[in-house]
Order: sequence, then C-alpha cells, then structure tokens
Amino acid sequence: MDRKSFLTTLGFAISGFVGALFGSYSRKDSSGYGGNGEICSTPNISNAANLQPTSNLYGGGTGGGIGANGSLRATNSYGSMAHPPFHITNEYTERFYFPPGYRVPASKTKNFELNVFPLNVDIAHSVSYSAWTFDGMVPGPILRARLNDDLIIKVKNSSPDPHSLHFHGTHDPGEDGWEPIASFGEKTYKIKAGPVGLHPYHCHVPPLTLHTAKGLFGALLVDPATPRLPAHEFVLTFSGWDTKGVGKNDFYTWNGVSGLYDRYPMKVPVGERVRFYIQNLLELEPVFTFHLHAQTFDIIRNLGSTKPDGHSDVITLGPTERAVIEFTLPQKGRYMFHPHQTHMAENGGMGWIVAI
Repeated sequence: MDRKSFLTTLGFAISGFVGALFGSYSRKDSSGYGGNGEICSTPNISNAANLQPTSNLYGGGTGGGIGANGSLRATNSYGSMAHPPFHITNEYTERFYFPPGYRVPASKTKNFELNVFPLNVDIAHSVSYSAWTFDGMVPGPILRARLNDDLIIKVKNSSPDPHSLHFHGTHDPGEDGWEPIASFGEKTYKIKAGPVGLHPYHCHVPPLTLHTAKGLFGALLVDPATPRLPAHEFVLTFSGWDTKGVGKNDFYTWNGVSGLYDRYPMKVPVGERVRFYIQNLLELEPVFTFHLHAQTFDIIRNLGSTKPDGHSDVITLGPTERAVIEFTLPQKGRYMFHPHQTHMAENGGMGWIVAI
C-alpha cells in the first residue's frame, strides 16, 4: 500500500472509531426530526436521551425506537429500519454510481492492485464489525473493463490469515484463485475480462462462508465492445452480517451499510434510463429477492448479452447470482425498493430511488 492509500485507510478507520462513539440519528416527526415532508432531513439528536428501547428486535412496543444492539430500528416514519452510522455521508455512495455515457479507459491492458487486511467496519448505527477487507472497503473496489481486456491484478495479503482472489466468469483455470496466498504474501493474477456482465470476486479459502461473510467480496463489471445505451448506472451488492456469531444474520446491507439508500436515496431525472447491476453476496441464507415499488423493469440475466430476457417488478437471486435490470421512472416521486424477505428489509435492506 502506498503512502496515500495508507493515509486514506487510516482516515476511514479514525472516522469509523469516532462514528462508533457518537452514533447517528435519522427520524422525521414532531419532536425535532424534520417533519417537513423532506426525503432526507438533517438529524437532530437533542432528545436522544429520552428514547427508550423497544420490546423486540423489530422495533415493536411503545418506546422511542431503539432496537437490538442500539441500532435505532423503528426511528423513521415508514417503520422498522436499521440506520447508517453518523459518519457515513452521501459521498460514500459515489463510488457505486456511473453517470450516463461513462466509458472505461481505452487501454487494452488494465492493472489493478488489491490489499487484503482486517479492519473494523461500521455497518450500522453503533454496530462495528471485525471484517476482512479488500483495500479497507466492504464491498471491495469495483473493477471495470471492456470485453477481452487483459487484466493484471496484484494482490497483497497484509493479514495473518491466508486469503485468495477468485473471479466468477471465464478465465484460465491456472488463475482461478482457489489456492491460498500465505499471510503477508503476494500473488498476481492475469485474466481476460469476460463474458459481458457483472462478476463477483471473493476470497475462496475455506471455510468459504466465513471468508465471504466477513467482507472479502467485490465486483468486476465487464462492458460490451459496443456500449450499452446511456443510463444512470448503480452497482448494488447485497450482503448480511452475523454480528453475534450465532450463524444467523441480524443486519443486512446494500454496499456494506445498513439503510444506506434509505438515508441517501438515489436521485435520477424523470424519464431517463436507470441501470442496476445487482449481485447477491449473502451468506447463511439461500436466497433473496429484489422488489421495486410502483414500476417494472427489464431483466438481463444471461451473461454475454445486453438484450432483456425477462420483465417483472421482482427478481430472485441465489448466492453469488447477479442480474442487470433497466427501467425509467415516468413521474416525480419516491420509489421504494427492498428484498421481499421482510426481516431483510426491516434490518437494513430497504432503500429509495427519487425521480426528480
């Protein structure tokens, strides 16, 4: 890791520590949380001491809405939710967004470097998790290339545990990434980008459930030789977190943070094309669904294709499955999205798209 990367990672670690100390609040009601119809109002924590824990995990009871682990569940006007940490701002979402007309660099050979190391990451308000990370991020950096580009990925394992880097897609089996990189060792992988579509990457050292569930995953996005139609593009990785170590997820995240797109909705112009690249990196559960309210979408499941092969308002994805969906929003308003597994939606998986 170079000096700039080290300082950046150190900054995230310090901000995470401060966030864990001070937490966050987000609520809209008559007691100082906006109440003005705004989509996202500025938090006010002046009455935080008056909130009482609720009677169950999902924010039931008559208290002020603090749920399990102090997660601030049930503290917005819609219902039970887990909220992001205070230090997570809208800027965090920028690395998962690509504007219309975005093009990857023209070079045929693309070099990437990834550093694997442990780091406490704040996945929700007052919830810090001891994760394994690529470059101090969960999910790891989005790697993007064109079909048949030559990818050279240097991986440094700055960890006392063995790890590896495995890509989904088509490549030389000698570069498959199932062999461990020894602790504090390095390995360089060389693959061709393909087929067209979204491909997860993750650690493949046993036990796989542990290594993936602790945060060692990311996305490789392969563009076609003929560009797709311009769109507002979002890469969305869904995952779960077993914060109690009991073999059961109790928090769920889009792009590593519970309630991220509830606090910071995606904003897109009315009538302009939107494209989601969605992947399921959820462990400990067999399936999740993605449901969009008030609109339907084209579905592109087939790798190597840019043509829709389905149309719905719900898609179902098993572990590491992915899909591309495309849609437009015809009128101004808030469009909710969430898994249709209720416990996932209520514990971090609900979000909004705002058509402006």
